Amino acid sequence: MKNKFVKRILTLGLVAAMAVTMIAGCGGKGDSGDKGSDGAAGDGGTTDEFAGKSTDFGWWIYKTDGEGQYYENYEDCVVAQWIRAQSWDVENGGISEEDTGRKLNFSYIVPISGSENENFNTMIGTGEYPELLDLVASTESPQAMHANGVLMDITEYVEKYMPNYLAYLDANPELKPLVQVKEDDGSIHYYALYGLLEGMEDPWQGTCYRRDWVAKYAEPTEYVWDWESDYVQENGHPAVTPLEKAVEEKNMEGWKENEVTSFTYDYNADNELGYEDNIIFPSGKSDPLTISDWEWMFEAFEKAIDERGWSNDSSSYSTTVYYPGFLSTGSLVSSFGGGTGSYYVKDGEVSFDGDSENFKTYLECMNAWHEKGWLDSEFNTRASDMFFRINTAGVTQGKVGLWNGSSSNIGTALRPTCQDASDAADSFVMGAALPINDVYGGEEQMYKEPDALYQSSRKGSALGITNKAEDKDLAALFTFLDWTYTHEGGMVIRNGLNEEQYASMEFNPDFYAERNLTSAYTISTDEDGRTVYTRNIDPSDPATNALNAQRMDVGLKMQYTDEYRLDTGAPAINRAAYEQWNLYVNTGSVLDYTGLLNVEEAETYSKISTAVTDYQNQNVPNVIKGAMSWDDYVKGFDNIDPDSAVEYLQKYVDLANTARTTK
Repeated sequence: MKNKFVKRILTLGLVAAMAVTMIAGCGGKGDSGDKGSDGAAGDGGTTDEFAGKSTDFGWWIYKTDGEGQYYENYEDCVVAQWIRAQSWDVENGGISEEDTGRKLNFSYIVPISGSENENFNTMIGTGEYPELLDLVASTESPQAMHANGVLMDITEYVEKYMPNYLAYLDANPELKPLVQVKEDDGSIHYYALYGLLEGMEDPWQGTCYRRDWVAKYAEPTEYVWDWESDYVQENGHPAVTPLEKAVEEKNMEGWKENEVTSFTYDYNADNELGYEDNIIFPSGKSDPLTISDWEWMFEAFEKAIDERGWSNDSSSYSTTVYYPGFLSTGSLVSSFGGGTGSYYVKDGEVSFDGDSENFKTYLECMNAWHEKGWLDSEFNTRASDMFFRINTAGVTQGKVGLWNGSSSNIGTALRPTCQDASDAADSFVMGAALPINDVYGGEEQMYKEPDALYQSSRKGSALGITNKAEDKDLAALFTFLDWTYTHEGGMVIRNGLNEEQYASMEFNPDFYAERNLTSAYTISTDEDGRTVYTRNIDPSDPATNALNAQRMDVGLKMQYTDEYRLDTGAPAINRAAYEQWNLYVNTGSVLDYTGLLNVEEAETYSKISTAVTDYQNQNVPNVIKGAMSWDDYVKGFDNIDPDSAVEYLQKYVDLANTARTTK
């Protein structure tokens, strides 16, 4: 078992990418004056094949920020103006000194909101499309669009003009098969560029629970995990868990007497978090860590529900699961040794997990919760509810103890809609990480970090370069695109201009000046020594994205790493929830790989996986409710053969592993 469960794992290449940024991302100041768009002005005396060619490029973007209410045309965006004023050094990369490089003149095509897909299809059908396309609306892969004569094969230009992009992929080789195409002859090609998430993104959903119910109704356990003991420090857990079993076996190694004998709380505290309490979970932590911690909470939730007279109310319960009994894109399933309940990748090997011992253990736990009355008795009937909006009425009325919800549930958000008067006064919702299993199954299912979570992919949407760009200054274009994969470029595109960049030129119109701003963000350092970037517009203000140019969806998407973090203005209690929801990292999901399948592979895989999904949706709830045995459930796969779809995904996982070993 790794670490102590609580170490955040980030797969980053920041150091390597930053090193390249220092070389290629250095910036000079641009001039807002028009030097022409034929590439002749300021070409630095270069003799490359693109010198003197047009630098006019049209860019179809999905939609404008704020639906266009902050500027009449996207060209008026302050960051778009600033980029248009820069000179690009096609020989050395990055922004050149004034008049020593080549300027790019971008114009933007922005479809009317709600008509984006229709507009995209019309452009492709008529051949009236610009040089750059946001491919979010495309129903075809970039490879297919190239085969159909729309997109260029940009391999040559990526390899010649994009050292930062290639360096980032080298530092993060698991991303390579997601953005490259390996042809039958073994050659590697690029048909599009992808926005890449540099760190962990602030999640918008995760496990939520009623902290106030824990404080009011839970009883402190006599013993808790002793994190200072040699045994726990070495193994990450006591010798025997759960507590009842340790007491029964008279083996208390790794446990200690609980110094907290009663809970005190203030859920209207006048501090940054908005609450104070002294809750300590059986795991010895102030946040829930284990299955034992969850079950201890469920006992408290049961008391709260009984006291309010809701025991026979089907909308009131301790917890629930998605209507099929699990969420295959990442969920509680992976707390039992890892897995998804469907197709799953671990240590480079793809497998079907729906008949594994880990999934069996998960179902045993769910059955135990069902038998104890903790699990929503109607979970399988809520097929119309999204996984993060199950029984919305019950949640908002304050009738549910623990659920998968959105960040809007955190803190005091439920108080105005709670039915019970005491809940309306001090209900308080906090975020929890997926738990570590310390109760069910055997050695392989216990004390393992969850590895399949519903988290954002690090691969963003694609940007295609069309055949309309073939006779234009591709050297300048790809030099600019490469700059967006530096820290500087990513910050500008995704967050806006710093004070020096903003002061480097005059803007017309000037949205920053209209908001009395001299930069998009300020810079500070937190207690962990990380650089903190704080936006200068409240994130609840829809104008916040008018400070940047994120609709030019390319480059690094800056979030947070060990070196820096973005302070988007979220309340401290929400930031605490994000920390919990990102405590573990999704490595087991195959979702990124399914998007790489070619047409024939995708068709076969879809046919098999659809049959698997249909079967599980019908039968997993029966296993959870005790109406079907595990053995009978497993036999049902004989006529489906889910393992036959593994090879289609394994092909692309193998490419990822090859990229890792040959970087």
